[in-house]
Amino acid sequence: MKVLMTEKELKNHNASAQQAPKNVPSSVRKKSSRALWLISLVFFAFVITVFLTQHEDTIDWIEDYDAGIRLAKQQNKPILLAFYKKFAGFTEDTMRYTYTDPKVIEYVEAGFVPILIDVLEQPEIAERYSINYYPTHYIKHPDSDEVFGPLLGYDPPALFIKKLENLFKEMNAPDE
Repeated sequence: MKVLMTEKELKNHNASAQQAPKNVPSSVRKKSSRALWLISLVFFAFVITVFLTQHEDTIDWIEDYDAGIRLAKQQNKPILLAFYKKFAGFTEDTMRYTYTDPKVIEYVEAGFVPILIDVLEQPEIAERYSINYYPTHYIKHPDSDEVFGPLLGYDPPALFIKKLENLFKEMNAPDE
C-alpha cells in the first residue's frame, strides 16, 4: 500500500527536514568550532611545510656568459660552464639532485665562477662549444680558450664533485 502526501504535506515535511535544531547545547558548538579550528591549523601547517620544502638552495649561477667571464678574470678563478636544455631528463635530474646538494654548492661556489647556459636562450655559445648533450659541463681558465671536459649527463653529487676535482687537476697539471 502506497502512502501519498498532499502537496502541502510535502512542503511542510521538506521545510522541517531542512531546519537546523534550535536548541543546540553550547558544548556541542564549542566542540565543532574546536574541530574546525584544528582542521584549519593542520591544513595551513601542511601548506606551509610543502611551500618551504619546495624552495631548495642551488648553486648561485651566473646566466650571462660575458659577465661570468669578466667576474672569473676579476676573481682569478676557473670557470664551470654548465650547458642545459629545459625538460631534458638528465638536466632535470641534475638540477633537482646534484645542483641542490649542499656539498656540491659549497665546492662549486668556493672553487669556480659557475656559469649556467640555457642552450635555447644562448645557442651561439652552445654552438661555440659544440654542445649536443644535456647537461654538459666544462671547466676553463678565464684567460684561455682551452676547456677541460666534457662531463656529460647526470652524476650524483659525490661523483659530480669527484669528476670536477679530476678535471681541475688535469687543468692545473704541468704541460709535458
